[in-house]
Amino acid sequence: MRARWLISCGMSLVLLLSGCAASSQPRITPKKTQEIAAANRQSDTNAAAKAQDASAQKATGTQLQATNDHLTSPTMAAAAVKQVLKAPVGQLFQPVPAINSDARGHHYYQVDAFQRKANGQRGHLLKTYFVYPNGTITTKQAD
Repeated sequence: MRARWLISCGMSLVLLLSGCAASSQPRITPKKTQEIAAANRQSDTNAAAKAQDASAQKATGTQLQATNDHLTSPTMAAAAVKQVLKAPVGQLFQPVPAINSDARGHHYYQVDAFQRKANGQRGHLLKTYFVYPNGTITTKQAD
């Protein structure tokens, strides 16, 4: 009788301890699931917007805006580039003497920036700027 009682107590203790040791499954409430999904969607949207901004930057180059928003000559375009770049001492700006049209039909002036040599003469070409009559200056021509 005593052996039977010890065995049943032992079995009860084993069952009790095994129940305590069982791991419970984590639960996520529907509200928390929706919050996580919304955060993931927002993260995806932000990543897509950053990629689109980087793509636009690559396609259009550096965007600058001149103070003068009514440029009517190549000389004024060169002065606008010089003004926006804060008159760099080591560069000479030379406008192309004709007005051009981009792929969208917008008119622009082309201004080339050259390195200034020690004797004041122009050196090699540094960068080309495309200046639109509204004062927008870009380093890449619109496709």
